[in-house]
Amino acid sequence: MRLYILLLILSISLFSCKTKTPVFRIDEEVSFTIPSGLSPFLVHHFQIKNVKSLLSKVLEENKIDINAIDELYAGKGKFVSFYNNSNYGIIDKLSVWINKSGEEDNQFEIYYLDEIPFNRKGELKLLSSGQDIREVLKNDEYDIDIEVRLKHVITEPIESRFVFSFVAYGE
Repeated sequence: MRLYILLLILSISLFSCKTKTPVFRIDEEVSFTIPSGLSPFLVHHFQIKNVKSLLSKVLEENKIDINAIDELYAGKGKFVSFYNNSNYGIIDKLSVWINKSGEEDNQFEIYYLDEIPFNRKGELKLLSSGQDIREVLKNDEYDIDIEVRLKHVITEPIESRFVFSFVAYGE
């Protein structure tokens, strides 16, 4: 009898959970270069200013009101080298931050990656941090700050594309 009561309580709690459904996804891409000769003892910042936000365009195309969006998170993100022989294994740790243009003091971490293996040629997939960034993307433009700590000095620059997405959720 206790088992049936426990199963009943468990099933009610599992099926009564509200789930968020993805409403749309915004795919974006920016380019940056990690120059050669940077010190492994410092944290380096690569800032990409005034990135155009596509949120209002996507909302208009899909005829969705901004109030129908409950949460907006960073989706999949990765660094892709322009040349396949570039090795991202020289990076020790990295974080990607986003903020409203001109408001550097109010940043949100959207991607990160620690403990990067030595042999990561061509592509480096990032982990999403799970920050709701609706307020940043509501503006026409935003800034990206790519924060990198290197394992050692690199001898050749790494030209990269940062390919990323934002996913909007509603009930």
